[in-house]
Amino acid sequence: MGQSTQRSRFLDRAAGRLWVVEGRLDLPDVINFSDLKPFWADYRPEIQRYLADSHYLPDHIELVEHPKGYIATRPLARLSVQDRLIYETLAFEAADAINSMLSKSVFNHRSRRQSVHSVEDWKRMRKKARDFLTRDKNLLMARTDIVSFYEHIDTGVLAMDLTAAGVSDEVVGQLQSFLEGFERQCHTWGLPQGSAASGILANAYLLPVDNFIQQFDTQFLRYSDDIYIFDSNEERLRSILLQVNRAFRTRRLNMSAAKTTIFTRNAAERYLDDMQKDLIMYDLGLGKRSALEDLRHLFHSAVNETPANERDIKFSLPPLGRKNDDFAFPWAIDNLKSWHHLSPRLLRYLESLPGKRKDLQVTLEGILERVPTIDYPFLERNLFETATRCGLLSETIRANAWMVLRDRNRSSYPREFAARYIGRLGTPNDGQLLKMEYEGESHIDVRRALLVAMYEADYMPTGLLKSLQNSSTMLKWTAKYLHRQPEIPFPKF
Repeated sequence: MGQSTQRSRFLDRAAGRLWVVEGRLDLPDVINFSDLKPFWADYRPEIQRYLADSHYLPDHIELVEHPKGYIATRPLARLSVQDRLIYETLAFEAADAINSMLSKSVFNHRSRRQSVHSVEDWKRMRKKARDFLTRDKNLLMARTDIVSFYEHIDTGVLAMDLTAAGVSDEVVGQLQSFLEGFERQCHTWGLPQGSAASGILANAYLLPVDNFIQQFDTQFLRYSDDIYIFDSNEERLRSILLQVNRAFRTRRLNMSAAKTTIFTRNAAERYLDDMQKDLIMYDLGLGKRSALEDLRHLFHSAVNETPANERDIKFSLPPLGRKNDDFAFPWAIDNLKSWHHLSPRLLRYLESLPGKRKDLQVTLEGILERVPTIDYPFLERNLFETATRCGLLSETIRANAWMVLRDRNRSSYPREFAARYIGRLGTPNDGQLLKMEYEGESHIDVRRALLVAMYEADYMPTGLLKSLQNSSTMLKWTAKYLHRQPEIPFPKF
């Protein structure tokens, strides 16, 4: 297969991720890129021309502060569609060489599925860890990971690692040019977080560490930077961790002190034990009456631990929602702001309870009125998405949506979803006002959202659509899509 044919295959795979998995990532698109899918055959040659540029630099990147907890955040890179397709195509091309060198102990970014990393892969790693402990009753387990892993990857060293792995000089050069452009544009460093491409490249960066651990002739497992090491001797495990930390430092990485520990055997089994949850899901599938009570008990125990057991909370909410069970409703309503990093999961649960719509509306209105949501952009975006999806007609939500949309000092991301709310659930006069905002808006992603909002508000000047279809910007695809008079989808989850 020729190089151009191979690259076309990788490009199509990158595009397929937009249609298939984008909505389930941390940065869902306001309309699931539905304006690009019908015109991919026409857009594809444009991306191929950029891929032929050996010195391509990112066109536009926006950093979105994604919460990890109440205070801590990590900077997710929101790439333009063009940049995302180019970056992932190059990474998928590099992956062919990287994958052949990865140990079977590595569980992430190995698959050729559209979703190259998943919760299922993480679960498979933990199941393998339980299997190790079951087969050898003398084993102990150490666990560690890396502080701000992606941010501390040295792209110059990464380029040498990719070359050593057998990635072609052309692909290495293009990736290095892209990553250097990313660092200059965002005033940050390392790999863009939020893209599968970065996970693939990060595996190459940890190849020397994998090989180093293997030299100790001990079993280990890794999912991204989450590492488990097994041995029957505690002192030997401690020694291995110390030496692995030195190996990290040669890569300009640091072991997380807070997440590094050597478990006793019983503690390791408790840490890995998913048997109770597996049984609950099995019994729910069989329709056993006791299963729902067991699920409620698990959730109750999780929120009453100190600190609350986040993993069990995240596990419990989706099946409770599928059962339309409001057991967790009071806690979810009361903790939406303080647990804003889990707001997508909390809100999807709340959306699953149609009988609680009024309570949900009052809660959303209260947060928008009383909380400085400019400091909670992730929560703010999610609130507008839920209000739109649930059809919550509210003057309070509408007024706040206008305030957010008009604030150009805000991140563009919540502004797009505020526009979508106004367009779908605003007043008859909002269409004209949306057009005024469109005419004064410079950010292309917000302009795109405003086009969609005008369309949903039934105020779309035909002349504007016609002129945009002949433009040189990405808005031409949105205009062509809207010209078909589609039913606009909501972001998937």
